[in-house]
Amino acid sequence: MSTATAGLKVGIGDQMPSVGLRATDGYLLNLRSLVGKQPAIVLFFGAPTLKGVARERGNALAEALKEAHARLTKQGVAVIGVTTDNEQQQAAYVEEMGLPYLLFSDERRIAVSQLGIQTTEVRGNVNAEPTAFAVGADGTILDIVEQAAPKGLVARLLEAIFPPG
Repeated sequence: MSTATAGLKVGIGDQMPSVGLRATDGYLLNLRSLVGKQPAIVLFFGAPTLKGVARERGNALAEALKEAHARLTKQGVAVIGVTTDNEQQQAAYVEEMGLPYLLFSDERRIAVSQLGIQTTEVRGNVNAEPTAFAVGADGTILDIVEQAAPKGLVARLLEAIFPPG
């Protein structure tokens, strides 16, 4: 039985749904097939096309994953960033930020819809509200952090993937 939080269509204990997304390197993959192979941290966020405080918030989340990337990779945890921007906007953002992980485009907002992630729209620009998932190697959602903030995020998600004791 899952434990869904307000607004989301999935909860802890559910399987990550099957959603096809295109990565910044042009690779097309099904999110479910990737997370079924190894544990993963999946972060939906806005940043590439945002401005001001919203951009800073997205940048801080992207940086938190960037800083933890080597450690996560060493532990066998995939890092997956997802925005609702197009592939070109994401590619420019990855280069600008020097991100060591791929971003996946949910430009048509299929994944945010299937998961029930809230979005905001400013002058036609739609972005996902920061939402992070810890996903087990079997594709089970182990933890969900809505309104994700960078401080302590990676530690919390890793604890869900590798419980102490």
